[in-house]
Amino acid sequence: MKTLRKLLYLLQLEEYQNERYLDWLKRYRIQDLEERKNKLRWTTRTILTLVASFLFIPLFGEKRAVSFANSLVDKISSPTKEIIIFLAKIKLMFYPKLIKIVITGSYGKTTLKEMLAYVLEHKYQVAKTPANINTQIGIALLVLRKINNRQQVLIIEAAAYQRGDIKAICQLVKPNFGVITSIGWMHLERFKTLENIRQTKMELVPFITDRQRLFLPTKDHEIIDPAKVCLSIGAQLNISPSQIKKRIKLFAPPAHRLTTKRVSRDLVYLDDSYNSNPLGFRKALDELAKYKAYQKIIITPGMIEFGKKQNEINCEIAAEATKICDIFLIVGKTNRESLARGAKGAKRIIFVEKNQTYETVLTPLLRPPTVILIENELPDHYF
Repeated sequence: MKTLRKLLYLLQLEEYQNERYLDWLKRYRIQDLEERKNKLRWTTRTILTLVASFLFIPLFGEKRAVSFANSLVDKISSPTKEIIIFLAKIKLMFYPKLIKIVITGSYGKTTLKEMLAYVLEHKYQVAKTPANINTQIGIALLVLRKINNRQQVLIIEAAAYQRGDIKAICQLVKPNFGVITSIGWMHLERFKTLENIRQTKMELVPFITDRQRLFLPTKDHEIIDPAKVCLSIGAQLNISPSQIKKRIKLFAPPAHRLTTKRVSRDLVYLDDSYNSNPLGFRKALDELAKYKAYQKIIITPGMIEFGKKQNEINCEIAAEATKICDIFLIVGKTNRESLARGAKGAKRIIFVEKNQTYETVLTPLLRPPTVILIENELPDHYF
């Protein structure tokens, strides 16, 4: 049962995609997977997959049994999903005055969603998708459970794992405003080419007929200014610019997204550990560079899901990082070689295992005042 739990956790981490689940099992030992950063969530789908797995274990063994069970559950649950989505569409028809805003993009979706919600809450009752609810079925369930006469604005963070995902969400929601925060390499491993990523994000565009309500980056690998988007949307919804600017100034970014923690006068942490991408990493480096007189330490396992570009991207960012920092600490094995190659000019490189406590390694090396940037924390199925 212990191994079966690990297999279910792996399947959940891979978004119930059998191809990715089986590919992982070809490269790693399931015994090495531990629930550290997160825990297995006992959702309805997980429970059904567990039950169905027992039917296939005598025939195929645990690893294959889980994948067969996952396929079976997917087929069985598909009609139910369609019914839920249909009911959510019908429900939204009864709220024609509800302002619906869809935010998608390779990077920066969550921060913009939270900032915009904070701005609009000055005048409106705002509903928004919570953390990790960003698929069509998740949004449909949110609509059925949460939307009522009190809400005036619905802000949706829309994720894409394959072509057609953004289109499907927009068909459900029929947004009044649309934002693409950025188009970049994130999930290149899934989409194979940047053009596929671009076309998927651009599925939003046809649904926004009023181009003043559509916000796009001017080029690839560029993130739009969230403050400017909030100013424009807020103004179009009759909130004064002065009030919008005041709310933006008071806004606190979501946890672990380049937040600052001052432990003492001589020790500062820059926590950017939620995830990482080239744009976000460079923004964090810019912030780190502001601490002119401080010893600068970077702790990172690098970036993932960039397919064939992953080694190149990590090597490039490491080279940029080592121009700024005094100590470059590489966590884990996933990007160790590419980060070390890029950081060969660093003043000092330190290697630690993913689950090793780095404080004991760094403490003897601290030369206060010190600022430490924690850039990314990989999911449990990366080592």
